[in-house]
Amino acid sequence: MGCDCLADPDGYDATDGAPPLSKSEDRSCTDCLCAILFLVFLVGMGVVAGFAIAAGSVQRVVYGYDSYGNICGMKNEKYPGVELSGMDMTDMPYVFFMNILDPDDSIEICVKKCPTGNITNLEDIKAFAEESGSKLCSYNTPIEDYPTSKQDELGPCPERDSLHDSTPVFNRCIPDNVKELGKSFLETALEILNSNQYITKIVADLYMARWAILGMCGLAFVFALAMVFLIRFVASFIVWIIYAVAIGSSGAVTVLLWYTYVQRKKDMEGFGEMVPDSIKEDVRAFLIYSIIATVFFVVLLLVILVMRKRVAFAVELLNQAGKGLIAMPLLLIQPVWTFIALLLFFAYWCVVMLFLSVTGKPIQYNNTINGEMHVEYQEGELISYFWWYHVIGLIWIAEFILACQQFVIGACVADWYFTRDKKSFSSPILRNIGYLIRYHFGSVAFGSFIITLVKIPRAILMYMQSKMKGSESELVRFMLKCLSCCLWCLEKFLKFLNANAYTVIAIEGKHFCFSAKRAFMILVSNALRVAAINCVGDFVLFLGKLGVAGLTALSGILILEAIDDLNYFAVPLLAAAIFAFLIACAFFSIYEMTIDSLLICFCEDTRVNDGSPAKPYFMESGLMEFVSNSSKAIDDEGAAAASAAAPAPVTAKEGVDVRYAAPEEVEPALQSEKLYPDLKDEDK
Repeated sequence: MGCDCLADPDGYDATDGAPPLSKSEDRSCTDCLCAILFLVFLVGMGVVAGFAIAAGSVQRVVYGYDSYGNICGMKNEKYPGVELSGMDMTDMPYVFFMNILDPDDSIEICVKKCPTGNITNLEDIKAFAEESGSKLCSYNTPIEDYPTSKQDELGPCPERDSLHDSTPVFNRCIPDNVKELGKSFLETALEILNSNQYITKIVADLYMARWAILGMCGLAFVFALAMVFLIRFVASFIVWIIYAVAIGSSGAVTVLLWYTYVQRKKDMEGFGEMVPDSIKEDVRAFLIYSIIATVFFVVLLLVILVMRKRVAFAVELLNQAGKGLIAMPLLLIQPVWTFIALLLFFAYWCVVMLFLSVTGKPIQYNNTINGEMHVEYQEGELISYFWWYHVIGLIWIAEFILACQQFVIGACVADWYFTRDKKSFSSPILRNIGYLIRYHFGSVAFGSFIITLVKIPRAILMYMQSKMKGSESELVRFMLKCLSCCLWCLEKFLKFLNANAYTVIAIEGKHFCFSAKRAFMILVSNALRVAAINCVGDFVLFLGKLGVAGLTALSGILILEAIDDLNYFAVPLLAAAIFAFLIACAFFSIYEMTIDSLLICFCEDTRVNDGSPAKPYFMESGLMEFVSNSSKAIDDEGAAAASAAAPAPVTAKEGVDVRYAAPEEVEPALQSEKLYPDLKDEDK
C-alpha cells in the first residue's frame, strides 16, 4: 500500500491534478495483505468446521442422552467408573425426565415409550412397565420394587408432573398438558393455538390459498420488473406533484391560521374590557401558530428555490439509472444470487455451530444424594475460542458477500457510464466478477472487515443491555443506549461510504483507503446533491414499492374470489401484499445502488473533464444538457462581469473559437472581411 494509506499510488491527489478519468483497464492487485489475511481466516473457519465435525457428537442433540452418557436409540461405549454407562439403548429411543419442571437438575433416562394413560401413583408406574415394557424408574430398580420406591427428580422414580400423557418432541417426552406446567413462551403459544379458533382459521386460510399466494408473488416479480423500467418516466411528474402538495398545503394552513386568528381577535374585541383569560390565551395561541406556519412556509419556499436544480438533477439521475438497468437487465437478479449465497453460508454456519455445541469431553461427577456416578459434557477453553471465531466469521463473511454485490453493481454501472458508444454496450457482469476475484478481492475483504469491527461491539452492547435489563441504573441504561445508537449511526455511514468506495475502486483500480478518501471527498463536496438524491430518490422509489404491493393486492382480489371456502379473505391478501413489498425492495435496492454509483461517476466526470474537445464528458446527453445549462449560466455571469475588459473572442467561422484553432487557420481568418468589416487593411 505504501507508507500513506490515503495517498494515490500514482502520485495524484484525490481532488486535484488527477489524470483524465476513464474505466481503468491497467489494474493490479489491491490490498494484498488484506486478501491474504482473509484467506487465512477462511482456512481457520475450515479448521473449526473440521474440528467440530470430528469432535462433536450430533447424535446427542438429535437423539438425546441420559444422565449416564448413554445416547438413546443406539449402542453406547462404556465410561470407566460409571456403572450404568455403555448400555444398549437400541429399543429405548426417547429421553424421559424425572422432573419435567426442572429438566436441568433432573435425572434423565432412556425409555421405550413415553407415559400414556392415567398414571397417578407408583402402582400405575409398575402396571405401565409390565404392560408396555417401558421402565420409567432408574435402570437398576427392579419393577417389583416400584411401589416402595421414592418419587424424586433424582430418582429412582419420577415425580407426578412427569407422568401425564406425553408426546415425543425431538425424541424427548413432553407432557401434553404443558399449560399446567408453567407459562413459558412455547407453552403460551401452544395454549393460544389450542384455544383460539381465529388462529386456526387464519392458518387454514393461508394453507388453502398457498398456490394463489405463490402466483401473486410471481405477479409481484413481474410488476417490480416493469416498475423499475417505468419509474424513470414518472419521476419528474411525481416531483412536481410533491412540489404542488407541499406548497399548496403549507400555504393553505398558513392562510387558514391567520384567518382564524383574525376572527378570534374580532370575537375577543366584542367582550370589551371584560375579556376572559381563556379567550386571550386562545387568541395568543393562534397568533403563535400563525407566525410559526408563516415562517415554515417561507423556509419551505426558500428551500425549494435553492434545491430546485439539485432536485432536477436527482430526477435526471433516476432517468439515467433506468437507462443503465435497461442496458444491463441481468443486474436485477443480483439480489437472488446474493440471497442464495447468504442462505448456503448460513446453513453451513448453523451446521458447524450445531457440531460445536455438542463437542466437549465427558466429565464424571458424584451424585451426593444416591451416590451414583453421572456424566455431563463440558466444553474446554479451546471450544469457547472456536465459538467466538465462528461468530466473527458469520459477520465478516456475510458482510463480504454483500460487499461483493455492491462492487459488481458499482463496476457494471461505471462500465456503462464510461462507455462512449452505449449502443454497442454488452453486459459486463462476468468480467467485473473476474476483476473482483483477480484484482480487488483484498479491498472488498478490507471494507467488510471494517463493518465487522463496528458490528461486534454493537452486538456486545446489545447483549449487555439484554442481560442487565431491570438491574442497571437509569444512567447506565442511558449510556448503553447512546453507545448503541452511535455505533448504529457509524455502521450506516461506513456502509454508505464503502459502497461508494467500491465504485471508485472499480473506476480507478486503486486500493481501498485511497478510494474511500476519494469517495468521501466527492460526497462532502456534493452534499446538497446527495441530500436531494436521498430525499427525492428514496421517496420516488418508496412510491414504486407501494405501487408494486398495490397492484399485487388488486390482482389478488380477483384471484382469491375464486376460492369459496376462505374464512378471512383479507389474510392471504395481506400476506401476498407483504411478500410483494419485500420483492419490490429487493429490485429497488439495485436501483438505489445504481443511482449512488452514477452519482460518483458523474461527480468524477465533471471534476476531471470540462466538455472541451480535449476533455469530453462521458455522460449521457441528458446529464450533459443539465451540466451544460448550469455551466452556461455561470459562464454568462462571468462574461457579463468581464465584458468591459475582455474583447470578444475572434472566430474563424461561426461557433468556432480561434483560440483553439491551428496557427495556419488563424491568419486567413484575420484577413476575412466577415470578421472585421469596419477595419481598414492596415488595422487588420
